[in-house]
Amino acid sequence: MQQQASVDEAIARKYPEPVVVVTTRSRDGRPNAMAVGWVAIASSDPLMFVLGIDDGAYTFELIQATRQFVVAFPEENMAAAVLHVGSHHGRGRDKLAECGLAQEPASRVAAPLLADAVANFECELVDVYRPGDCPLVVGKVVAAHVNRDSARRRLYTVAPGHVLKGVRPIE
Repeated sequence: MQQQASVDEAIARKYPEPVVVVTTRSRDGRPNAMAVGWVAIASSDPLMFVLGIDDGAYTFELIQATRQFVVAFPEENMAAAVLHVGSHHGRGRDKLAECGLAQEPASRVAAPLLADAVANFECELVDVYRPGDCPLVVGKVVAAHVNRDSARRRLYTVAPGHVLKGVRPIE
């Protein structure tokens, strides 16, 4: 049975929710990564993701400049690295190297894959929409990759304040 609540109270009960790491590469070849909590599938045919990325984020700037990115679904042991790339700005630094995230080359885009992620989706920018205070980036999947170890568990945000935890995949 439901009862009336404030929006803040209801939002606090929406967990767990997915968290992804979006990787990009600058035109001069420097890799970049950012944790993103606002992510969803926008289309199944063709497969597209929609991401909420702040206007001022270096990742947003790189996506607009290069028109490509990778959406990586991190593995539970990547929690500390995901917090790092999500809480530090990337301009002028290599957040991937700082937190030891292993990279692999993508097949269709310049942005790197995260080697230990559960899955990586290479995307090309379709459009940016501005329905409110946060731009929505829509990317079409042009290649997909999965970790060879199917027992790896996905990382989720399980509570307000960016509390992260792995959840075993459904077999």
